[in-house]
Amino acid sequence: MRDYFLFKNSLFVKILLIFTLPALGILYFSTLLVYDKINTLSDITNIQKDIRYILYTERLINSLQKERGLAVIYLTSKKDKEKYILQKKKTDSYYKEFLEEIENINKNIKQLTFSVPKIQKIFSNFSFLRQQIDTQQLDAYSVILEYSYINESLLDTIYAIKPINSATKFNTKFSYIVNILLAKESAGVERALTSINIVLKSIPEDNYKKLLHTYSTQKINLKEFLLKADIEEIEFYNKLQNTLYTKKVYEIRNNLKELILNNKLDIQTWWEISTLRIEDLGKLHKFVSSDILKLSQKIQKEATTSQILSLSFLFICFATLISLLFVLKAIVFNQQKNFNKLEKQQNIYKILSRVNKLILKVKNRKKLFIKVLNSIDNIEPDIKLSMIYKVKKTQKRLLIAKGENSLKLEFVEDENTKNCVVKRAIVSGKNIILNSKIEKVCTLTPKFINENHLESVAVFPIKKFDKIVALLVLFSNNKNFFDNEVQILFNKMIIDIEYALEKIDYEKNKAKQEEELRIASYAFESNEPMIITNHEAKIINANQAFCKVMGYEKNEIKGNNPKIFKSEEHSDEFYHNMWNSILTKGTWSGEVYNKKKNGENIILKATITAIKDKQGNIKHYLSQYNDISEQKLKQQYLEYQATHDSLTALPNRLLLFDRIKHSINKITRHKTYGGIIFIDLDNFKTINDTMGHETGDILLKEVSKKLQETVRKEDTIARIGGDEFIVLADFIGTDKASARNNMQILASKIKGALNNIHTINGYANISTPSIGITLFNNDSFNENELIKQADTAMYLAKRAGKNTIKFFE
Repeated sequence: MRDYFLFKNSLFVKILLIFTLPALGILYFSTLLVYDKINTLSDITNIQKDIRYILYTERLINSLQKERGLAVIYLTSKKDKEKYILQKKKTDSYYKEFLEEIENINKNIKQLTFSVPKIQKIFSNFSFLRQQIDTQQLDAYSVILEYSYINESLLDTIYAIKPINSATKFNTKFSYIVNILLAKESAGVERALTSINIVLKSIPEDNYKKLLHTYSTQKINLKEFLLKADIEEIEFYNKLQNTLYTKKVYEIRNNLKELILNNKLDIQTWWEISTLRIEDLGKLHKFVSSDILKLSQKIQKEATTSQILSLSFLFICFATLISLLFVLKAIVFNQQKNFNKLEKQQNIYKILSRVNKLILKVKNRKKLFIKVLNSIDNIEPDIKLSMIYKVKKTQKRLLIAKGENSLKLEFVEDENTKNCVVKRAIVSGKNIILNSKIEKVCTLTPKFINENHLESVAVFPIKKFDKIVALLVLFSNNKNFFDNEVQILFNKMIIDIEYALEKIDYEKNKAKQEEELRIASYAFESNEPMIITNHEAKIINANQAFCKVMGYEKNEIKGNNPKIFKSEEHSDEFYHNMWNSILTKGTWSGEVYNKKKNGENIILKATITAIKDKQGNIKHYLSQYNDISEQKLKQQYLEYQATHDSLTALPNRLLLFDRIKHSINKITRHKTYGGIIFIDLDNFKTINDTMGHETGDILLKEVSKKLQETVRKEDTIARIGGDEFIVLADFIGTDKASARNNMQILASKIKGALNNIHTINGYANISTPSIGITLFNNDSFNENELIKQADTAMYLAKRAGKNTIKFFE
C-alpha cells in the first residue's frame, strides 16, 4: 500500500479534529431539534380549535348572507317578510353559539382575543341596523354594504389565525379555505344585487359595475383555490360546476340585462338557483374542512412521532460521540485506500488523454496498438503486463503487440481451454475481469504468473463495425485492481480505439473509392451527367444525361464556356478556389449551384478532372455531375427533425446546447452578459391526469406561442422536457446589475403571458409558471452547468410557492 505509514499519524490528528468538533455541534443541534419539536407539537394542538372556530364562523356568515338577501327583497318588493323574520332568529341563534364556542376555545389563541371584541362591538349595533330595515329607513344598497362589512369582519378573524410551523400542507389548505369563503360571500352579494335589479326591472350602471366586481372576485378566489387544491378537491369542485343550476347562474349572468329588461327573470327563480349555487360553495367548504380535520389529526400524530424520533436522535448522537474514537483507525485506512484509488484513476485519465491525441496522428493500426500499450506501461505502474491480440474470423488469436516494459512471456501449451479468459471474451463479446486466482484461466503459465506476482487480469474486446477484431489484455500485481471505475475508464479508451480503427479503414476506403471514381469518370456516356471541354474550357461534348438535367439540346451547349450555367449562388472566391484546385491538384470535387435553361437553379455534386497527356499538359477537362436536390431536401428535413421538438416545433435540447455554446463564445468575446430562463409548468401532471393528454399538448403549444410572442426575435426558445422550456437571451446587459434587471423584466413578461392562458380545451387553466434564472458573462461554466443552475433556481421558485421567479445565486 503506497506510502500508508507516511500519512497515518497526520491523518489521525486531522480526523480527530474534523469529526470530534462537528459531533459536539450535532449534540447541540439535536438538543435544539428536540426543543423545536416540543414547540411544534404545542402549536399543532391548536389546529383543531382553529378548525372548529372556522366552522362556527362560516355558519354565522352563511346565515347573515341569507338574511342580507331576504332584507334586500323585503326592502325593494315588500315580499318574503316572514322568511326575513325567521332568518333573523336563526342568525341570533348562530351568533349565540358562535360566542359560546369562543368561550370554550382556550383563551391563549392570540388571534381570537384580538378579533372577537371587534365582532362583539359590531353586533352591538346590529339591532339598530335591523330596526332601520324594519322601518324602511335604509335603501337596499346600504343594507348590502352593512351586512358585507359584518361578514368581512368575521372573515378577518379567520385571516388573523397564524400558520402552523412545520405544517405546510395544512397552511396551504387553510389559505384556500379562505378563498372559498370569499367566493361564497361575493356570491351572496351577487344574489342580493341581482335581486334588486329584478325588482326594479332595470340595471343602473353603478349597480352593474358592482355586479361585475362580484363576478371577478368569485373567479379570482376560485382560481386561487384551484391552483392550490388537491386532485380530489378539484374533481369535487368540477362536479359542482356541472350542475344545472350552476350553469343557469352563468347563463343568467351573460344575458342579465336582456332578461331583466324583457321581464323574463322572476325573483323567486333567481333566489332559488343562486341560493343552490351558494350552498354548493358551502358544500365545497365542508368537503375541504373535513379533509383538513383529518389532516390535522395526521399532523398531530406525525408531530408526536417526530418528537420521539428527535429524542432518539439525541440519544444516538451521544452514543455516536462515544464510539467515534474506536472507528478512527478504520477511517484512516479508508482515507489511504481512497487516496490510492484516486491516484489510480488519475493515471488512467492520463492514459485516456494520450490515446485521444494518438487517434488524430496515427494512420496505421499496428502503430496505434503499440503506442497505446506503451502509454499504459509508462503511466500506470500497477499494470505489469499489457498486450493486444488480433482476432481472426475463425476466432483464433495472434499476439501482435505488447508494451515496451512487458516481461518475457511464457505461454501454456494449450490456450484453447473453455475457461481461458481470452477465449471467453471472444465468444461473449464482453469484458472479462478476474481480480484474484488467475493461474488456471490465463494463457500464461502458472509459474510465470506466480514469479511475477500477477494477481488480476482484464480482457477488453475491441470492435470495428460491431465485430471483434482485437483484444486488449492487461495484468496487474494488485488484487481487485480492475474495479468498476477502472473498467468504465478503460471502456472509454476502447471506444476511442474503435473510433480510430474505423477512421483508418474509412480513409483507406475513401482513397480507394476516389481512385476508382477517377478511373470510371472516363466512361463518358453513362447515366451520370457529364460534359467535356478542351484546354480552353470550351464545351466539345455533353452526354444525354447532362442535357436532360439542364434542359438544353446538345447543339445549344457545344462551343460555349460552362459559364452559361453559372448562378448567382457562389462568390468569385468560390470559383477561384475551384480552378486553383483543378490546376494544382488536377481535380476538384464539391457541391455547385448551376442555372438550368429555364432559369431555375439546381444543386449538383460535381467532380472536375484535368485530363493530361504524357508530358503533363492539360488537354481536356471532364466534368461529372450528380443531381442531389432531393437528397439535400431530405438532409435538411432530417436535420430539422433532429434539432426540433415535434409537438411545438421549438428547438430541442440538441440545438439548444449548440446555441448556448455559441452564446458563451459571443458573450466572452464581447464582454457582455447573457442569461438562461428555466420555465416549469406547475400542475401540468394534474392537467394530464384530470383533463387528458390532448389538453396537456394543447397547453404546451399555447405556452410555445406565448413565449414566441413575448421574447425578442434574437432569443432562443427551446422545449427540453415534458413541461420544461428554456429561453436563452444574448446581450442583455453590459454589467451584472443591468443584466439582472433586464432578465427580471423579461421573466415577468413571460410569467404574465403564461398566466393569461385562462382556458385550455374548454377547461379552466390551473397551470402557472415557476421560473429560474441564471446569468453568465464568460466561459467558466459549460452549457450543461448553466442549465443545471437555472434548474436549481426554478426549484427554489417552486418551493417559494410556485408561480414565482428566482435567480441562481
